[in-house]
Amino acid sequence: MSRSPEEKARREKIRELLQLANVSSMDDIQELFKDTIAEFMENGLDAELEEDLGYSRYP
Repeated sequence: MSRSPEEKARREKIRELLQLANVSSMDDIQELFKDTIAEFMENGLDAELEEDLGYSRYP
């Protein structure tokens, strides 16, 4: 199965991220994943507060 150039580029970025984050175990990967999901959720909630409710997180 041949990978698209986009998929190859995405995989290379993931490899770079894992190296930068000094990931060496499954626990490290789980912690990185948890932190990433928390960041996405926080950003999404901040945007929702601002767009839908007109609140700013930092007045």
